[in-house]
Amino acid sequence: MSYVALYRKWRPLIFEDVVEQEHVVRTLKNTVKTGRVAHAYLFCGTRGTGKTTMAKIFSRAVNCQNPVDGNPCNECSVCKGILDGSNMDVIEIDAASNNSVDNIRQIRDEVLYTPSQSKYKVYIIDEVHMLSTGAFNALLKTLEEPPGHVIFVLATTESHKLPATILSRCQRFDFRRISLDSIVARLDRIVENMGVSCEESALRLIAKVADGALRDAISILDQCISLNQNGIKYDEVLEVVGIATTEFVLNIVDAMINKDIVSIVRELDELVTEGKDVLQFLRELIKYFRDMLICKVTNKPEDIIDVSSDVLIRLKESCKELETETIVFIIKELSLLEGKLKWTKNQRILLEVSLIKICEDNFVNDDMSLEDKISALETKLNQVVRDGVRVKTTTGESKPLPKKSLTSPPVAKKRTIMTAGEEYDGWDYIVNMIKKAKKMALWSYIVDSKAFILDSDTVGIVFNNSTSYEMAKKYENLSVIKECIDKREGRDVIIKTVYKDMEVKDSAYGKKTKEDFVSKAKSIASAHDIEINIVDD
Repeated sequence: MSYVALYRKWRPLIFEDVVEQEHVVRTLKNTVKTGRVAHAYLFCGTRGTGKTTMAKIFSRAVNCQNPVDGNPCNECSVCKGILDGSNMDVIEIDAASNNSVDNIRQIRDEVLYTPSQSKYKVYIIDEVHMLSTGAFNALLKTLEEPPGHVIFVLATTESHKLPATILSRCQRFDFRRISLDSIVARLDRIVENMGVSCEESALRLIAKVADGALRDAISILDQCISLNQNGIKYDEVLEVVGIATTEFVLNIVDAMINKDIVSIVRELDELVTEGKDVLQFLRELIKYFRDMLICKVTNKPEDIIDVSSDVLIRLKESCKELETETIVFIIKELSLLEGKLKWTKNQRILLEVSLIKICEDNFVNDDMSLEDKISALETKLNQVVRDGVRVKTTTGESKPLPKKSLTSPPVAKKRTIMTAGEEYDGWDYIVNMIKKAKKMALWSYIVDSKAFILDSDTVGIVFNNSTSYEMAKKYENLSVIKECIDKREGRDVIIKTVYKDMEVKDSAYGKKTKEDFVSKAKSIASAHDIEINIVDD
C-alpha cells in the first residue's frame, strides 16, 4: 500500500476530533440530531483550520444509517462508501479548476436526480470564491431553491469575494485560527502514537511556523520525521522550514536599534548564503517588533506573547531603547515591505534597502497624525545632544539636553582660530572620524562635499548633489557633524549647509542669523568659483 501523508492519516473522523471549532461542532451536531438540515452552508476561515474536514464529517453524519449523538458511525455501508470515495452521492468540487458556467450548469442538471445510496446528495465546493461571475449567477437559483435531497457545503478562505446574493442564502460558520498550544498538543499526540521522540521546543517551533493552520503543522512534522525518524530536534526543524534562528533575529534587531548598517548588511548576507527564506525572516522580524510593542504597552506581556524566558528578557531590554511611536513606525514599514517582497525577484536587495531606510529615517511618516508627529519630533529632540543648547518643552520648561558621544574616542579639546574665506582644513579628518564611527550612511552623504570657513565661529558645508544635501541636513545627521567639529575645535561651532548649482533653502545649525550666512556664503562661493542660489523660506 502506498504511503499516506500524515495530515490525511490523522484527519478527524468525528466532530469532536476537530480542533478548536466547538461553536461549529455544537451547531452541526444539533442539526443532525434534530433533523433541521439546511440546504446550504458556508464554511469560512484561513487555511488548515478544518473547513473541508468538517464538511466531510457532516456529509457522513447526515447520511449515516446509525448516527451516534450526531456523529457518523463510520462503520455502516454509507459511511464507508463516503470514506473510500465509492459513494457517488457526496461530490467534492475544486472551484479553482472548475469555475466556469458550464461546470455549474452540470451541477444544476445533476441535482434533479435523487441520491442512489444515501439520504442526501451533498455537494462540497472548495475555494468557492474562485467561481466566475457567470458561474455564481448560474449557481444562484439552484442554491436558493434546491430539491429537498440536496445539500450544498461551500468552503472559502476569502468570504469577502462572494456576492451578497450567495452569502444571504447560506448558513455561515467562521472557523477560528488554531492556537499554538492546541497545535502542539495535537502534534505531541501524533508523535507519541508513532513512537517518535521530539523536543518540546521543536514542536512549538513547528506550531509557530504553521501560523494557526493545523494541516500545515502536520505536514511540516511529516517532513521532519522523514529527515530523522529516531527523534526530532529544534535545529533540524530550522533546517526543514528554512528560517533564521531566534539569535539571528535578535542580532538584526540590536543592529537596527543601534543603527549599525554594516552589521545589518553582513547579517543579511549570511542569511542569504545559508539559503534561509527571506520572506519568512521578515515575518519573524515583524513578529519580534510586535512582541516588543506588547512589552512596551503592557505590564504583563508574558500573558499575551509566547516566547521563552530568555527572549522575553531581551524583549523588555529592547523596548526600553525605542519609543512606542518608533516601534509602530517600524512595524508599519516592515508590513508594507512584506507585501512587496512576495512579488519581487530581488528580495535581498529590497530588504537591505528597507532596513537601511528605517535606520536612517527620523521615524516621522506621512501616515501619522499631526499630534503624533509633534510627539515623535519632541522625542527625537530630547535624544539629540548639543553642547550649550537648551530646548523648550511643550510645558514651557527649559531643559538642557543630555550628552551623546560617537563610538570613536574623543578628540583632545583645543581652541583653534578659523580664518573666514579659507577652506576648512579639518574636513577630511571629520569625514574619516564619521567613517570610523561606523555611520556609513552619513559618511556616504558627505564624502564628496567640501567645507569652508564663513567666519571665526561658522563652518559652511557645500554638497555636490541635492540628495546628499537633503539627507545630511537632517537634524540627527547635522548634530553628528557638529559634534565632530566641536570636538576637534574644542568649542561650540556653528554649521551651515548648501549645495551648488541649484536653488536651495538655507539649513542652519547654530546661533547666527540667516542674513549673516547669506552674505558670507555668497562672498566665499564667489571667491572659490562656486555658483549658488539661496532661496529664503
